[in-house]
Amino acid sequence: YLLCLNKRMKHVLDSSLKLSVLVIEDNLGDFVLIEDYLLDKFAHIDIVHQSNYDNAIKYLQTEETKPSIILLDLNLAEIRGGELVNGILKHDFQVPIIILTGYSDLTMAENSLQLGISDYLVKDEIDPVLLHKSIVFALSRSNYTRQIETNNKKLKDIAWTQSHVVRAALARMLGIINMIQESNVSEEQLKFFLEQLKVSATEMDDIVRDIVKETETLDFNK
Repeated sequence: YLLCLNKRMKHVLDSSLKLSVLVIEDNLGDFVLIEDYLLDKFAHIDIVHQSNYDNAIKYLQTEETKPSIILLDLNLAEIRGGELVNGILKHDFQVPIIILTGYSDLTMAENSLQLGISDYLVKDEIDPVLLHKSIVFALSRSNYTRQIETNNKKLKDIAWTQSHVVRAALARMLGIINMIQESNVSEEQLKFFLEQLKVSATEMDDIVRDIVKETETLDFNK
């Protein structure tokens, strides 16, 4: 897991793709500081600032392109703490979230990791390097998780094919063999049954080839 994650972190670091960050922060001074840190460490970045929860949710719901990551102040004026975390997570925007908090809310920040938050940073301890590492790790872990979900779906599809399509072809073959064994068939009938066996065997061979191709598309290493 760590090896795969390290490879993905390197990909994020080396990527020339533009990073988009939504900062939900109602303290303008804190936002300006975070903005400076982001600009210091990321060459290609688009920073969007929302100062309250409702506007941030509306932005995430209406924009066609979601941000790469969300930096979320744990204590907004109108909503805070667990209510804030649960509120934004219930929308399931499929965007990694890093919480920005103070020392007084460390317990809540730590508990939020179990709810699905990617990471948390204490505001008084944040510097450009720490913020950069946290973002890169969160993005890498999010990409890795999405790949696992994709692989799991493909594996379920492969399992369905094995349990239904392969068995159907095999059942036909066994049925033909059973008819040959239990009946007095003429030479002409035997020729017909063998042709049907060949058709079913060819069908099964194609199915197995398709399964192998699907398996080869699974990504466990990147």
